[in-house]
Amino acid sequence: MIILLGKLIPVLLMMLIGWVLRKKSMLSLEVMTGLKTIVVYVALPFILFLSFAQTTLEPSYIVVVILVFVMCGILYSAGILLRRRMPNYFGSIFTPWFMAGFEFGMIGIALFTALWGVDNLPLLMLIGLGHEFFAWFVCIPYIQYKNSGTFNLLDTVKNFLKTPAIIGIFGGLIINFTGFYSVVESLFWGEALLSAMKSLSNMAVPLILIIVGYSLVLEKANTKKMVMHILSRFALVLSVGTVILMLIRLLLGPIDPLFDVAFYAFLILPPSYLIPVLVKNDEEERRFFSQTVVYYTLLSFCGFVILMLV
Repeated sequence: MIILLGKLIPVLLMMLIGWVLRKKSMLSLEVMTGLKTIVVYVALPFILFLSFAQTTLEPSYIVVVILVFVMCGILYSAGILLRRRMPNYFGSIFTPWFMAGFEFGMIGIALFTALWGVDNLPLLMLIGLGHEFFAWFVCIPYIQYKNSGTFNLLDTVKNFLKTPAIIGIFGGLIINFTGFYSVVESLFWGEALLSAMKSLSNMAVPLILIIVGYSLVLEKANTKKMVMHILSRFALVLSVGTVILMLIRLLLGPIDPLFDVAFYAFLILPPSYLIPVLVKNDEEERRFFSQTVVYYTLLSFCGFVILMLV
């Protein structure tokens, strides 16, 4: 219990700092947006790069990426079915993404690293990679098509490859598979560069948790509709996810003792924070998804506590 509290208290304090900064108007939204930019374009890519550059990855792990992509597809299809069968509650074009999207970039990396350590982060990232492919090549194109009636695959690929997190992941994978990391580490300038990257990557977790705390603004929303969205997603994700985890275990056998924890840590993450950002011309819908994601985030945090206890 003491070890558990020792890991949870720093997380709570950093989120509390963010909440107090907003409550006391000590930092403006513009400043917080600037901090988020530092996280997205600097700290987060570096922590992903270093994680994938130093970890041992087996070719068979591609099965995890594929099956997570399939899992997201099943959840997305369930969202489409809910939208068609119960339009009064799930009628939004964002419902499928709400069911299939996971905020592992801002929430998952910060909480998992804080609670289980940066050395185990590649486990979560391996799972999240399949989700990233699905988000970029299914979720975002679907919304673009629904909003404009057009979709450009080439632009999607370009935007995907220009994403800082993806650059960090693929950069780490390349330097890992080529064995170039040990070469860079052995050189004076290389060691200095990696040291700078490690220092900057250390900023990621505290900044993310402060940003999350700052963003936890609770407002009134359609309670019944919100509860239906949260419970439906939670039930779908845990049931489908458990089956996929069993299939991964069946195909790969023993992987890592912490893999199951990482997989369920991914499953209990809140929906993508991009959803309310991409809602256009409907303030009520934007507010609904914004608040639903906030409440789901609080539920996710409780899930992480339970996951640590089991």
